[in-house]
Amino acid sequence: MTASLLTEDERHHWDTFGYLHFRNVLAPNETHQLHRSLTAVHTRSTDTADRHQHWEDLFDAGNDRDLSIANAVSHCDEIGSLLDHPGVFGKILGLMGPYVQVLGSEAFFRYPYSEPLVDFHTDQGPSLRQAAPAAGKEIQLKIQFFLTDLTQPDHGNFTVAPGSHRADFPGKVAYTQVNDPVQILANAGDAVIFPLSLGHGVARNHCPATRVSVVLRYGQIFCRPVDYWKMPAEVLNRLSPRQRRLLGDLGARQRPGDVYGQIPDQLKLIYGQEWLATRDAQLDLHAGHHDQAAYEDLSRGASQHA
Repeated sequence: MTASLLTEDERHHWDTFGYLHFRNVLAPNETHQLHRSLTAVHTRSTDTADRHQHWEDLFDAGNDRDLSIANAVSHCDEIGSLLDHPGVFGKILGLMGPYVQVLGSEAFFRYPYSEPLVDFHTDQGPSLRQAAPAAGKEIQLKIQFFLTDLTQPDHGNFTVAPGSHRADFPGKVAYTQVNDPVQILANAGDAVIFPLSLGHGVARNHCPATRVSVVLRYGQIFCRPVDYWKMPAEVLNRLSPRQRRLLGDLGARQRPGDVYGQIPDQLKLIYGQEWLATRDAQLDLHAGHHDQAAYEDLSRGASQHA
């Protein structure tokens, strides 16, 4: 049995500050290809002739500050590789466990602008705000992959209020009203994981370049997706079995209630060869075997008394 998925320092930083910053998660060629593909998506989605084909997934506040494209995995093939990217997926499993799915995907384009691009807020909403993590596992979290350099402040940086995930941060507050915000200084290819309870915003962009990033939202498998009902077959067909599972594909005979039961291949499929030998995976496998044995014992007992 090898080490845990999260180091003690990572767990401490998460509990104390509410985020984890990982360097050089994406290789330069991955970053370049993703940026190029998303630039093409941005061009298509904002072109007057094609805009009607994309409008359901576009959000433009009309203030020339930014544009977001929801359900981005359907618009950009390369985002599929991020769903279980080997550079960070193990960390997500360490925070959430193996019963996870991707609830949504977004591409962000942050334009040059003299004022903060996004006010501070959390991503919980009134429903999730009332829910508490069980057994130390997060219910939902997000990861942001940066595809452009953000190595200086006020360049459209993702900005956080450290520790606010434990402080009942208000749903929304002006960027300038947050004390001691921290602008994340990231290189293209870096990634930041954060819980939905963390207060965050986006700084002004004094750089002439548009800032581009991708955000994936993970939730426990019982959670409802936020930007799709059922992922189209043309998207699922280009993905690996684990990536398909992360987008809700439980197989040909799936039923809504399956997410609450024992899915036979869930643990081995999600942990895969990369993380199956970790302490976290072995503990989950042991618990899974125990639960299955108890279920089979009860089933045998019921049949004998029938």
